[in-house]
Amino acid sequence: MIQNRNVQILFKAIYCTLGIVGIFAGWGIFDKTFNVNFYVYYTNLSNYICIGFMIASLVFTMKSANRKEDGPCTLCPAFKFMSMIMITVTFLVYNTLLAKEHTALEYFTSLNNLIMHVILPVMFILDWVLFYEHGKTKWSYPLLSVIMPLVYVIFVLIRGAIIDHATTEVVYPYFFLNVDDLGWGGFFMWLSILVVLFVALGYLIYLFDHIKEVKEFIKSKKKNNAA
Repeated sequence: MIQNRNVQILFKAIYCTLGIVGIFAGWGIFDKTFNVNFYVYYTNLSNYICIGFMIASLVFTMKSANRKEDGPCTLCPAFKFMSMIMITVTFLVYNTLLAKEHTALEYFTSLNNLIMHVILPVMFILDWVLFYEHGKTKWSYPLLSVIMPLVYVIFVLIRGAIIDHATTEVVYPYFFLNVDDLGWGGFFMWLSILVVLFVALGYLIYLFDHIKEVKEFIKSKKKNNAA
């Protein structure tokens, strides 16, 4: 864990700068093709939440640095954990299920793609790994991590029910949310898979966070068995 505030500030400032660039790229500002459906995509919304959190974290860390206080990041660890699970799923789902829709050239030359699907998710995870005190994650955090994604799913369903499908370019942004094509059975199957992914990933990270306790528990079990 790195407790130096200057290092934390530099890392978070780089993240926030890239985040702003990524937001503009996602809107289509740089190629002059404004994307009116930018707010529908989970990638964008999950990144917006993480960017907002990191801006707040940067301000919080700068205030601590002004007081000459080094130490771990302590801003809203539960929300940080929930956001980290959310952005990790963004990284995993896109790069395993959705990236195949693009050629390798399109993947590696898209500023929006690299920043929002690779660089920012990895940096957000590293921020937790490098700067947060570990061994503090509560068992309930992985369960709480499904709240924001489920709110997003409800938003997509409500939007899909009220908009005109004939005139809207993007109704369901991802194939696994497309009720019209999948039917409710297929939709709930994919939803269940994703919920399990969120919770399982959350508990894997929970175990990683409590790795010292896990090792001590295993050692104690071995000693007891030997005795």
